[in-house]
Amino acid sequence: MLKLIHRITFIELLGAVGEGVVLFTFVFLLRRLFNLTELLVAGRASMTTTIELVSSLLPSIILLTLPMAVLLATMMVYGRLVQENEFTALRSVGYSPFQLLVPAIILGLILTMMLLWWGHRIAPKGLRIVRETAADVLKNAATAGIRPSQFSHLGDMIISARGVNGGKMSHLKLFEERDGRIAGVISSPSASIGYSPENSSISFTLDDGRLHQMPHPERDVLIDFDRMTFSIGIPALLNKFARTGPEEQRYSGAELKHKTAELWQGYDQETNEKTKRWFFKKAKQMQMEQSRRYSLPAAALIMAVIGSLLGMLSGYGKRSSCYGLTILVIFLYYNLLNFGKTMVEDGAISPWLGLWTPNFIAAIFALYLLNRFRRL
Repeated sequence: MLKLIHRITFIELLGAVGEGVVLFTFVFLLRRLFNLTELLVAGRASMTTTIELVSSLLPSIILLTLPMAVLLATMMVYGRLVQENEFTALRSVGYSPFQLLVPAIILGLILTMMLLWWGHRIAPKGLRIVRETAADVLKNAATAGIRPSQFSHLGDMIISARGVNGGKMSHLKLFEERDGRIAGVISSPSASIGYSPENSSISFTLDDGRLHQMPHPERDVLIDFDRMTFSIGIPALLNKFARTGPEEQRYSGAELKHKTAELWQGYDQETNEKTKRWFFKKAKQMQMEQSRRYSLPAAALIMAVIGSLLGMLSGYGKRSSCYGLTILVIFLYYNLLNFGKTMVEDGAISPWLGLWTPNFIAAIFALYLLNRFRRL
């Protein structure tokens, strides 16, 4: 009988986790897509490219949303047990309240193990694909994305050309945006634009043009030139458009360890104080990412225990109540996580302590709930 109860509870938990993952992932995905909209429009990305970007973003988002979904699911399922008096009925026939927690703990353990693998293999690979796909979209924006007599955005540049033939343009105007205003205009009767694979940049060549700079509202600078050549780095554009996060999030587990060792070696060998600080900062960032890939999976198990205990103690089984409590707990958890990151960046605490502090506090809260649960 107990095995049947565990099986039914576990199946209900899986369904509720699926619901939570879909909801929270959709919310996070909308935010990411909002950041990518300008890139997709500028590069006139196809539907296939857009789908590839979205599907590649999902693994890194799920790494964040799955612990949230576990909290929501356990709270809903166990809250419903109390609300519909099933909890009381099971206790009346001799089942211990702690026996009912077994499905939640098993689910938390399974998802924790899955997320450990997911965070080291799947999520970084997805972010690398996003980066590569976004770079291809930018290359397209530089070669085929510019249309005659239309405005095209490329980083902080707005491009307008009367005639476009491949990479050749006539009557080109480049507007430079800075702090929400036009800070400069470059005009040229003939120009060319193209992608330079050797230095991963988009290059411009303008002939017989004029540079009109407006460094100050009350002062203009006019410069005539025979030829001007400049380039915009693809990585800089990707940081503006794609926003795939720090580079360390794109490394696999083995690559992350290797890069961290290299940075600490560079720190030990460097004599210049400024460069030494750079090595130290980058190494700390790598260590924070290593800690994050273990702390987030562990959060799935902790949230499973907290959710099930909150559900049984509060008796809230309604979706609205469970969503409200989930948002509150997750808000506190991620604020603590950001606080820990700030403390690590300031050098006040170690990366492991900073990234694990939310889990320690959540575990203490779970023990408090467990102590209250024992008195039932």
